[in-house]
Amino acid sequence: MKKFLVLITIISALLIPACGFAEGWTPGSDEYWIRINKARLQLTLYKGKSSVVSYPVAIGRGRGTVKKSRFDFITPAGSYTIWRVIQDAKKIKYDPSWFNEPGEAKAGVYGSKLISFRNNWQIAIHGTSSPRSIGRRVTHGCIRLRNRDITQLVKFVHPPMHLEIVEGAAGEGKGYSGTQAVKERALIKESI
Repeated sequence: MKKFLVLITIISALLIPACGFAEGWTPGSDEYWIRINKARLQLTLYKGKSSVVSYPVAIGRGRGTVKKSRFDFITPAGSYTIWRVIQDAKKIKYDPSWFNEPGEAKAGVYGSKLISFRNNWQIAIHGTSSPRSIGRRVTHGCIRLRNRDITQLVKFVHPPMHLEIVEGAAGEGKGYSGTQAVKERALIKESI
């Protein structure tokens, strides 16, 4: 048993810095950060390497890891930085013409709160006026949470917080490396 634990520790030490997080970044022990797992349709808030809370989410209906345009509806995998938190997103109008869709611009679609992160497509993490969409692939690329969940989450969110969007655990999503699955298992073991 000791040999097994030593082996897991060595593997964890080798893999976490090399492939576990964005290059040059590892979380501080008291640092909050967010990971969105596309395959599990789950957002997890971490403090250091320990998970604090997880929420179900809705993500983009497009398939793939690389977002090339706002019309591909992909939630892109990658590492990002939180830019700002909008405490009252009910006033922001959704304009369907931005996606060449019919309809009038309307407010309230983004739910109660919105978390912007630096990206080229104006996608964000936000609440929703359609709670039935949670747990599904239905958005244009944004990440949706229930309003009560995002209200709790924003208490821990502050710029320039780290955000990672990953495809999922081995076997759950294309484009997800086996080394990432090993790293996630190591993180889970470390937090127990």
